[in-house]
Formats: sequence, C-alpha cells, structure tokens
Amino acid sequence: MKRKVRLLLATATGAAVLLGGTGLSATSAYAAQHASALADDFTGDASASASIPVGNDVSGTVTLKLKDPSNVTGITGSIEPPGQAAKTVTFDFKTGSTAAEETVTGSWPITKDDPAGNWKLSVVVTRDTGTNTTPFVVQVSGKQGIGAASVKPDPVQLVKGKDVKVTVETSVKDATTVSAKLVSDTTSEYYDLGDLAKESDGYYRGVTYFSDDTGAGAWTLEVYAHKGGQTLKGEAAFSVVAASGGASKKVKSRITIAAPNKVRKGKSFKVYGKVYRGSKAYKGKTIEVYFKAKGTKTYKLLGFAKSTSTGKYTKTYKAKRDGYFQIKVPGTSKTRSSLSPQEFVDVR
Repeated sequence: MKRKVRLLLATATGAAVLLGGTGLSATSAYAAQHASALADDFTGDASASASIPVGNDVSGTVTLKLKDPSNVTGITGSIEPPGQAAKTVTFDFKTGSTAAEETVTGSWPITKDDPAGNWKLSVVVTRDTGTNTTPFVVQVSGKQGIGAASVKPDPVQLVKGKDVKVTVETSVKDATTVSAKLVSDTTSEYYDLGDLAKESDGYYRGVTYFSDDTGAGAWTLEVYAHKGGQTLKGEAAFSVVAASGGASKKVKSRITIAAPNKVRKGKSFKVYGKVYRGSKAYKGKTIEVYFKAKGTKTYKLLGFAKSTSTGKYTKTYKAKRDGYFQIKVPGTSKTRSSLSPQEFVDVR
C-alpha cells in the first residue's frame, strides 16, 4: 500500500551549484539586444546553474567567455526574477589579463520564496573605450520535492528459512540522485538500498531482502533526494511481522559496493567492495554481479567474482551506458544470502 510521506526536512551544505543545465536563451526584443551586445563582449553563449532551494538560501551561477579582457576595467550585473526587484550579480573578474579570452563567473542569492521561471540577466562590461550592457534570459528551475513513497509488501511478513523480497518506490521531483534506507524504529537495524533506480515511468525504485531474523515491529522508509549541496528527506512508515516458528539459525552475510560516480564511455572501471560472514571477512566466496541500465526495470547477471582471503572482491568493466550495479551473496545451508546497495555509474 502506498503511504503518504509524513515528513519533509531540508538541509544544505553551503552554496549549492545546482544542476539546472545550460538554460540561457534570449527571446523577442531581448534577443535582438543580446545578439548585438554579445558580438562586442562575449564569445558564444553562457551557461547557468540555478534552482529554487527547499530550505536555506543558495547561489545561482552564470559563466561567460569574455573577449579581449586586457582593456576591461570592471564587470557588474543584475538579475530580475519575474515580478520582483532585481538582485545584484557579483563577478569574479580581475583586471590584468593578457589572454585573448577569459572565463568569468557571476553569482547571486536565491531564496526559497523566489519564483521559478525566466529571470532577466543584465551584464555590464566597462572598458577603456566605454561601457556596454548584454542581456540574457536565465531559466531558474523549481523546487525539488518528494511525493508518495511506499514499501511493498506492507506489512513485511517474514518467513522462516527464507529471504523476503522488499521493494521501495517513490516519486521525486527534480533531484540529481535519490537514495533510501529501511530503518527499524526500535533497534539499530537497517537496510541500505543505496541509489534508487529511476525507471521509465519516472518512479525511483530499489530492492532488498529481509532475512527471517529481521526485527519485528515498526519500521521507517527514509528517502533522500540529493541535488547539489542540498538534501531533502522524506519518511514513510511500514511494519515487519515476525516469522511463524521463529528464525532459522543461519549466520548473516553482508556485502559493500563501490564504483566511480562518473566514467567516460569506453573506459574501464572497477566495481569493488568487501564480503562479510557475521563480523568477519567471507573469504573465497563466489558472488554475483548484476547490472540494470538506466530507465529499465530488470537487473541482468553480468558475471561472478570471488572474494580474497580478506573478503575483498573486484570486477572490471568497460563503460557502455548509464546504470546501476548490485552485488548478491548467495546463501548456503549455514549462511544467509545478502544484497548490496545499488550503485549508480554515470557514463559520459
């Protein structure tokens, strides 16, 4: 059953460079001014990163390529939100450059109460020969948000001697990555699902397995929507029911996973981590490596790896497309199976 998110908590870790894309374009009369002025002061167009924050103020940024900076004595600017007063844009330009072209970056404050949409940017370049103003239109994207979130099945009915598949699903607006944890309300136990996969229907999903000795009672799904320096947190409740006849006496296994966040297409990279049986390294264990391409719903078995005497494993792949990796530790008659968090690799 889909549960409504019961709590939203916004945090920030400083001025965020938010991934709004290169949203600069000029329209109508503003475009004509832009084309004329651009020829005098700038090469090409500009790029910007700007989004309305969910909590603390952040900084929007714009980057421009300045022509012939040697005779420029100063750059100032202002940006006007729809229906509101203009804000000052501060540029990092310093005089004295002898290069034919120089990249300059401007920044301005954005608050949670500011409107999304097209903001009018004016950049004033002062040279020895005079002053010129270049207009742009900056697209400032809206707030991110977490919609419905659910755990299936709910309640999670544990089964003696078996692992129960648990699926997480959530809808999130305008996030770079989304991760999730399933946390017991009464013990220190939790399951980390890592990066949730964004599938073709727009929902983010992840899977894990609850062993038959998982703590019964109230649990919480924690969803984290990440974007630049901000993290939005949403929570939804679910419950776990103990296995009839109690838990089996198998030893728990656990596996970690790591991979580079970004890889150039065609380059080789490593997926690696460590396998544990109980609190010790699980040496000589054959594990299964799975991959799910971004936008799809199904994991495919890529191959196998074997842990070393210290429990470590490594598998090398060539970057072909964006997607999610997940590692499975198969169970035995004495050891429980386990599944790693999902790990997203962005292929560029």
